[in-house]
Amino acid sequence: ISTNKGVMISDGKTIFSIGGKPIYHFLGTSTFSEYTVAHVGYVAKINPEAPLSKTCILSYGVSIGMGATLNVAKPKKDSTVAVFDLGGVGLAVSMTLING
Repeated sequence: ISTNKGVMISDGKTIFSIGGKPIYHFLGTSTFSEYTVAHVGYVAKINPEAPLSKTCILSYGVSIGMGATLNVAKPKKDSTVAVFDLGGVGLAVSMTLING
């Protein structure tokens, strides 16, 4: 799935606008939107009884950290990388860099 064009895969258009100007998304997400449309490949159903404090870290932190490292930054072997936060995303970035 490649949605890093800032538009919907189906028609190449944005679905949100403000003042008549299109609002583009980044990597298939609309983080600051109250509602959004997501590609089925980015959606996973979780058990309603699963604790959100743990599922949020796994579903957000790990996927964003690994995805940003492998699909966006694409660091070369033995390159120098700075990670400025060791929350869920930063730890996932670090683990991805270490484990390649």
